[in-house]
Amino acid sequence: GVPRRSVEVHCKIRKQTRSDPSKHFKMSECPVVHIHKVTDGGDAGPEARAAGKCPVDHTAMKKPAETQEVEQLDIDVDQIGDTPSVKEYKKLKKVMAMITKFYYDGSEKKRGNYETMVEQLGNLEADKNMCEEQLKALDSNPGFKIHPKSKQYRKNLNEELEGLNKQKANLEKHRDEYHDLYQWSKKIVEICEYLENHFDHYAKEKIPDLNPILLKNLKPAKALSPEEMVDYSKGLAEITYNLAESQDFFAASVDGRLKKYHAIEKKIIEAQIEAISKFPEDSMRKMYIMDELQKDLAYVEGLMVEDPSSINRKSKMLKNHQEFLKVLVYHREKLGVLGDVPELQYNPKYDHYTE
Repeated sequence: GVPRRSVEVHCKIRKQTRSDPSKHFKMSECPVVHIHKVTDGGDAGPEARAAGKCPVDHTAMKKPAETQEVEQLDIDVDQIGDTPSVKEYKKLKKVMAMITKFYYDGSEKKRGNYETMVEQLGNLEADKNMCEEQLKALDSNPGFKIHPKSKQYRKNLNEELEGLNKQKANLEKHRDEYHDLYQWSKKIVEICEYLENHFDHYAKEKIPDLNPILLKNLKPAKALSPEEMVDYSKGLAEITYNLAESQDFFAASVDGRLKKYHAIEKKIIEAQIEAISKFPEDSMRKMYIMDELQKDLAYVEGLMVEDPSSINRKSKMLKNHQEFLKVLVYHREKLGVLGDVPELQYNPKYDHYTE
């Protein structure tokens, strides 16, 4: 089966978060050389121009050897002990930084969702105020009350106001849910940053040959209160569970199961389109529903596209999530961070799709 549910706060989580990996391009030669051959060469000087050399100092643009070494590390986190080597430390530090960024990006999306809902509520409130002002205008003159046009306006406005109040209640509910999700996501980022800093302090104490430059940005160790210890422990348990549950989803996206799932979804949408196609073209309902169905169809067809680039992206996402899970488990089980795994309570409030 393919998990699609996502449970976010103090509950079991199933989160399918997608993010594009960074792309790295390699060039065998500098294309800027060819440009400067037909220009004044800037500040390169006559010797450089004559030699056809690029005026840009590419040595300053190269990644430090240390960074390149980290990217080339191929270490199984499961095999790392409680006192890692320098290379193992770099591997763990790199992956933990990726985890923090992953959840930070997700938190920013949740913030955007919350702010969008707040904006929609503001727009709806303005419509509601406009409607109420129109009703007040009908009461501004005693002669308006018995006029047929006034009665017609009043009926329409009262019906509209009732609908706006229902919409408002619904949007307020979703606003509060998005707010809770955003607050939860900020706490998760805070926990990830705590794990990063805790690990650096641990490494400083346990790895004697660690280059001090690797700890140049070390922040003071944070002492957790009993309440924070409980919250952080729960948060770590939630994201660990989330990553464990998401493994099958990303595996399915690579081995073809997810494509079969989307193929069924595509047939469902196409059946709906066929069902309403037999009705008159001037039907307002048909025009609205058909537009929504066409959008759904285009979306699922986009998900079904498979080319080398998309396959590589999905494979990388699967590998990343496998690494994320291993590193979080390492913090809990090998380093003993945040105590034992707490029991999580399922909360159906957050049992919905998140994109």
